[in-house]
Amino acid sequence: MPRIKVATLNLFNRMGDWELRLPLVVDQLVELMPDVIGFQEVDLMIDQGIEVSRAVNKRLADEPHYRLKHAATPGLRASIFGIGTLARVECVEHEILDLMTFDRMAQRMVYAVDGVRFAVVNTHLHHPPEAVDERAEQAEYILRWLDRHEALPTIVSGDFNSYGGERTVEIMKGRFRSALEAANGREPEKTWPTPVNTFDDAPAGTLDYIYVSPQFEVVEAGLAFDRPDAENADRFPSDHLGLYAVLDLDS
Repeated sequence: MPRIKVATLNLFNRMGDWELRLPLVVDQLVELMPDVIGFQEVDLMIDQGIEVSRAVNKRLADEPHYRLKHAATPGLRASIFGIGTLARVECVEHEILDLMTFDRMAQRMVYAVDGVRFAVVNTHLHHPPEAVDERAEQAEYILRWLDRHEALPTIVSGDFNSYGGERTVEIMKGRFRSALEAANGREPEKTWPTPVNTFDDAPAGTLDYIYVSPQFEVVEAGLAFDRPDAENADRFPSDHLGLYAVLDLDS
């Protein structure tokens, strides 16, 4: 029975003093050491994903290194809505889905651990709090996409921009379990914002999720990338808190 650790984090692209946040991301990623981590708001115009992966890999010595898969709509939006997935396990497939609205994308990767294959989807849905229907349509589009593929154990994670009780959450929980809810009996109080975001006055809440199909047993799950700078309590790795989950896959 393979054991897999997955994580997700919205990087907040280059905003919020990225050069000062980068060491926090790297330190806490090396400490967490997930097998797979999905990033959202990866600024492709500054090679942000490459910057993170290189900094982490330099610290790993002889440990398996992370490999990066990117996805983005073309043009200037690549600096805002790029997504990327780092993995230390074998990737045997990678596919990108254009969600067709609001420059949003999803990635589907198939990984193999101890000969067992599973799929990981990384996504970032439309953000205004009032865009409830638009997010639900994007979530349904992702599920229809998955239906066209081989039925594998699947993890869908990312920044869904969806508060508890929204139809998007209901749609996802109709097919998957939330890893954090399964492990802890409830979702986190919030995953957004941290003090890094000084301009968005949307309500605080849980916007990020790790959803898992029934083939996974949730061993442990919780917040990640949630520690501030030792010298500045308002500086966090991102304006989002990250999530992680340790999963056993029934082989």
